Amino acid sequence: MRPTKTSKARDPLQKAASRILGVATDALDVAAHNLDNARRIAKFLRGRMELEVRDSDVFISSYPRSGTTLTQWILYLLTHDPQPDPTHLTKVSPWFERSLAIGELRASDLERFPSPRIFKSHLPREWLPDGARYIYVERDGLDVLLSYFHFYRAYLGFEGSLDDFHRRFIEGRLQYGSWFDHVAGWHARASDPDLLIVHYENLLSDRKASIRGIVEFLGWDRDERCVDRAVIESSFDAMKKRESVFDHARALLLERGVSPESFLRAGESGRGADAVTDAQAREIRERSSTGRRLAIRGLPAFLQ
Repeated sequence: MRPTKTSKARDPLQKAASRILGVATDALDVAAHNLDNARRIAKFLRGRMELEVRDSDVFISSYPRSGTTLTQWILYLLTHDPQPDPTHLTKVSPWFERSLAIGELRASDLERFPSPRIFKSHLPREWLPDGARYIYVERDGLDVLLSYFHFYRAYLGFEGSLDDFHRRFIEGRLQYGSWFDHVAGWHARASDPDLLIVHYENLLSDRKASIRGIVEFLGWDRDERCVDRAVIESSFDAMKKRESVFDHARALLLERGVSPESFLRAGESGRGADAVTDAQAREIRERSSTGRRLAIRGLPAFLQ
């Protein structure tokens, strides 16, 4: 059957309408995404301004995959009596910016936490409130690269190679931006009396000395028995047996219908250098921060 003039005329109209609707749909998706980011920024900034900071508060910050969870758990062990079945770490040591941004907690909720309040964060120092104590956990960039690569593949649907991820890492095209800028920003405040920079490698090689240094920095009175318990129970093997206590990603993934994998991978240092080429390792070693100034528009990357 030969097509009628009407159907011929209608076909271009349908194609045009389809294109217009496609553009409109894309625009709405972008608007919804921007609106969601705006909501998160507003909730976070409101909570940050309303929070009454105590001088006993401790903020543990790091770039992802750098030892935040290990340091959180150490401080938990130093502030809690032994428990056979401890609650999830986020219930006693909340993720500061995310909890506020998604509305899980408000500043009034944080007021009910007993002192010393211990907050997890991935924020640069500029976006954290003043008046507390700050512990920044730094890890070798090559090990961060390797650990974050596996995290991206397991949790964020990344299907590229390690070479692809290395380029993203160098250019700062990752969820939390540039590792180089993040580390440099905290090092710029290294002389602040309220800041202690802890190296992940030291937490592994001489955990007892590192824990003593943390206790001294915070001005806490802890006897040798308490420190020894923290050393033993913060070992990788001990933490692996209690992985469900630490894995914040598990709850996030279940929300998205994704089956979570192991959150604690190896608990080692030095593997990153073996995984990349000499040229790639040299590029990371010799790369310096771009010194970009922070802006509110960059906040959404930290409020996922």
